[in-house]
Amino acid sequence: MTNLEVALHPVRMKILSYLFAGSSTPQQIHKDLPEIAPATLYRHIKALFDAGLIEVEQENQKRGAIEVTYRLSRATSQPEPSSDELKKLFNVYLAGILNSFDRFIGSEQESKSNRHGFSKAIFYATPNQLDEFQKKMLEAITPLLKPSGQPHQMAYELSTILLPVVEE
Repeated sequence: MTNLEVALHPVRMKILSYLFAGSSTPQQIHKDLPEIAPATLYRHIKALFDAGLIEVEQENQKRGAIEVTYRLSRATSQPEPSSDELKKLFNVYLAGILNSFDRFIGSEQESKSNRHGFSKAIFYATPNQLDEFQKKMLEAITPLLKPSGQPHQMAYELSTILLPVVEE
């Protein structure tokens, strides 16, 4: 299984998104993402660690046990997937989005929320403008990646796909 395939699992995507905002221990991740059972969390952390997607930032002795703090891996040398691998991974990604949508439709959250939707936009940008756009998107979402404990705060899933338009 490739690193991208490992990362595209819905639970592992949640863990990676959480760690994107900063380093954390499994206990803190579970506290903020209680929908992930502890045994499941540890299994997925191991898969992410084994794939090299996360790494140990530090280990501390706590009450006779070792408390591990994880962060996103700083390794940058990832092999480029082939076109066929990208198609397969994209289908897995889309299946994850469809799964989330299916769970949402008919759920209690659907009946309570009007803050959902999907859209598509074509925009025009130079490479520098695209870099700036992505930087601003990252700056906007980073403070929202971990729960703040504010009343009425809910988790939302944001899926993005950025592709150059291929003119016919």
